[in-house]
Amino acid sequence: MGSFLTHRLHCFWIFILFALAGTSAFAQTTGPEDGYFLVHDFRNDWRVYDEQAKTYVPYIREMHQQYGSYSVILDIAQNRHYYLLYRSDQENYLFINGSLQKKLPEKTWTIFKLDSLYKVSPDRRVLLTLYGPQPGIDQKTLQIGHKIGVGQKPIYVSESFLQARPRDDSPFEDFYVLGALLLLLAYASIYRRFPRDFIRYLSIKDLLTIHPREGAPLVTRGLLEIANLLFLLLISFVLSFLYQLIRYRGIDLFKTQALFQQEETMGQLFFYFIFIGVLIFIVFLLKYVMVNVLGHIYKFDKIVNIHFFKSMQSSAIFYTGISVLMLFMLNTFPSLTFHWDNLLLIPITGFYIGRLVLLYFSINKLSDAKNLYLFSYLCIVELVPFIIGLKFAL
Repeated sequence: MGSFLTHRLHCFWIFILFALAGTSAFAQTTGPEDGYFLVHDFRNDWRVYDEQAKTYVPYIREMHQQYGSYSVILDIAQNRHYYLLYRSDQENYLFINGSLQKKLPEKTWTIFKLDSLYKVSPDRRVLLTLYGPQPGIDQKTLQIGHKIGVGQKPIYVSESFLQARPRDDSPFEDFYVLGALLLLLAYASIYRRFPRDFIRYLSIKDLLTIHPREGAPLVTRGLLEIANLLFLLLISFVLSFLYQLIRYRGIDLFKTQALFQQEETMGQLFFYFIFIGVLIFIVFLLKYVMVNVLGHIYKFDKIVNIHFFKSMQSSAIFYTGISVLMLFMLNTFPSLTFHWDNLLLIPITGFYIGRLVLLYFSINKLSDAKNLYLFSYLCIVELVPFIIGLKFAL
């Protein structure tokens, strides 16, 4: 009796294994020459616009077969490293959020890199619509695929439960970790070399002290003091790092997104990081020259270095805090990072206005110049560059 039950049990498990084998297969390939792993097929996700309900409703074959417009919701943030694959035996037009983008050819595959759409679109999710003069959805194929690399093998999956989703191989995650560690190392190196100057630079109490310490080299020597030069370089690379974080979330500051490669390697990311940091450093040097020239014109020669030191000190404190906050958000509240342009606008604007007020009272206590001259001087060197920069940034 026991052997009979054991035999039946073995047969049962063999049957289960064959059943599972029937539902499992290689990861499905698609696209031209089957060159892509299928990540998602939108065949069950189509929607049509219902005039009575004034909203999009799921596509039902019996009710919507004669419609000419079909839409899907596409999460470009989640799928940014994949490709959008389209093919149809009919001519169609592609709309994104109601805006015509492209005339799609018939009987041929059309490939879109979602990362390029992610970089120019401020929205995490978009409404993608196919419109054609001939009704019906059966001839339309819309999929998300992952390009098969050289030597890459298919993955076994169960079609009823699993979906082949290749690992995201973006190098940015490694870049921002290594970049943050490099900046931390730079902070530590400056602290070890100039401990007292480092503490003073990041001291809010010292920043709010209107009367600076007399004879302090940090104040009197300007950029001739090596600590000031190193801090200026450090601030430049902190700003470059923050720019990279914002750019990665698809926010096109200064309309520069088109200047970067769509597929970026670790080396390219660090090249951009260094290049932008050096560029910002040069801008800071030009500002220092402008402050000196205008200070000479307004006869503020004695307070030029005080002005520039206070400006650098406030930037070091503010942008160090902002960088810590942004890294915290990136790891804890990643969904909020897609709206950094809106979230950071108010604190950055408040910072520059607050710095203008602080500089006004600091310089006013050390100079007998008329308030009108002092105000016009600060507007030229502080307020006007900020307004111009904000206009071009957004």
